[in-house]
Amino acid sequence: FNLVGFMAALMTNISECAQNVYSKMLISGDAFKYSPSEMQFYTSVASFVVTLPTMVLLVDSSTITSIDPKMMFCLVVNGVFFHGQTIAAYYLMDYISPVTHSVANTGKRAFLIWTSVLLFGNQITFLSGLGTAIVILGGLALQCRHGGGRQVRPQARAGGGGE
Repeated sequence: FNLVGFMAALMTNISECAQNVYSKMLISGDAFKYSPSEMQFYTSVASFVVTLPTMVLLVDSSTITSIDPKMMFCLVVNGVFFHGQTIAAYYLMDYISPVTHSVANTGKRAFLIWTSVLLFGNQITFLSGLGTAIVILGGLALQCRHGGGRQVRPQARAGGGGE
C-alpha cells in the first residue's frame, strides 16, 4: 500500500466527479446550454492555454525537435483517440446522470488495471481483488437502486422533431 498513490487516485476521482457534475450542468442548463462539441472546444482551448506556458518553461526545445517520426505518429494517434473519448463522454453525459458516468469511469479504471495485471503478469493481491469487487458491487447496487441511471432528455420529452 502506498499512501501517496492512494491519495493521488482519490483526488483524481474527486476532481473527475466534480468535473462530471459541472459538465452536466453546462450541457443541460436552463440559463445557458453548451453542446458537447462546444464543451470539447472550450475545454481543449483551456487545456492548451494552461499547457503551452508550462511546456515552454519546462521542456527544452531540442527535446521537442528531436522526436522521431514514429513517436510523433504515436502522439498524434493518442491525441485523436483522446479527442474521440472526450467527445463521446460529453455526448454520453447528455443522456445519463453524472453519478452513473462517474461509476462507469471507476469501473473502466478497474477493468484497465486488471487487464494490465493479466497482460503483464503482475502479482494479484487480496486488496486489489477486494477493491475490484467493491467497485463492481457498488456499480451494480447503484444501477439497481436508480433504475439503470436512465434519464429522459428534455428535447425528447417535449415531443419535438429532433431540433
